[in-house]
Amino acid sequence: MSPYPVRAGILGCGMVATEYATTLAASSSVDLTACADLDHERAQHLADQYDISAVPVEDLLTPETIDLVLILTPPRTHADLAHQAITAGLRAVWIEKPLTTDPQEATALTARAEHAGVLLGAAPDTLLGPALQTAAAALRDGLIGDVRSATATLLSTGPERWHPAPQPFYAEHAGPLGDMGPYYLTALDYLFGPLRVRAAAVRTRTDRRIRSGPRAGEGFTAHSPTYVAALLETDDKIPVTLTASFDAAATQTPHLEIHGTEGTLVLPDPNFHNGEVLHRPYGARTAEVLPHPATTAAAGRGMGSLDLAEALRDGRAPRCSPQRAGRTVHLMAAIVRAGTAPPLTAQSPSHSITPAI
Repeated sequence: MSPYPVRAGILGCGMVATEYATTLAASSSVDLTACADLDHERAQHLADQYDISAVPVEDLLTPETIDLVLILTPPRTHADLAHQAITAGLRAVWIEKPLTTDPQEATALTARAEHAGVLLGAAPDTLLGPALQTAAAALRDGLIGDVRSATATLLSTGPERWHPAPQPFYAEHAGPLGDMGPYYLTALDYLFGPLRVRAAAVRTRTDRRIRSGPRAGEGFTAHSPTYVAALLETDDKIPVTLTASFDAAATQTPHLEIHGTEGTLVLPDPNFHNGEVLHRPYGARTAEVLPHPATTAAAGRGMGSLDLAEALRDGRAPRCSPQRAGRTVHLMAAIVRAGTAPPLTAQSPSHSITPAI
């Protein structure tokens, strides 16, 4: 059992840190005490907003300062910083998505945290929000009968339209699959369980151009696939198609759609916690909005870290588990492997790729 509230600190004070800090500051589950960033001025700005301390990284990662660290740094740093936090003796570690950029790192990190008795949790935490909770309840209740198929679609112009420095979104292990894929794949894993890859294709449009901010018009190169299409499959042999693209000018395609023998569910963007879940029964001309379950939890970025703090207090496992986050890392790697393999011909046997977890 942990003292309550749990002392929490934020490591990495970029854009998403403000969303986390707002959620944590409004909760009685945690005491947001400190933050750190390699750019101390950025850390100080966040600290001033929330009346907390801005400290050096080495001073934050110590059990004398905090119980729980939220690692909100670039993905390539997640594994090393999490290992540092475990070595330092912190009791709980939360990691923004993805858990790691490498499948083997994800497996090793999860095993080490378990061996050390450190609670590890990872984004996305949108599965805790009303939208996915509503969809999961509808599936459990058999509202659309037996599920026959599902589609997950992210079609976007890419972050260069709105972000003044979009290059990191196109680094290795990023792109639409690495950046936004975890939201969609986590939602599918939550609703259907582990997935495997049947086939995939990737394409990269390398020449990009910044379209906002002071560097608008400047060109840069994408180092990750900008278009990914994958055919996935659940343990129950339900086919799931995933499309993730930063090359679309516009779309009206639903983000997530689940088809059953008695109807269809249409889910909102899994990047967010809220949104309407639509139900269209078999033969109906229109869809109805499903009511969300009653909840007292504030829905927003950071819900998962609050759940991790409460898990530390209550002596239970976190709901946003590293196992699910690790499966997502393995699945993304499997999609890229399948998408870059030689194309199948009429003489080639079909095959599936199961994430190595």
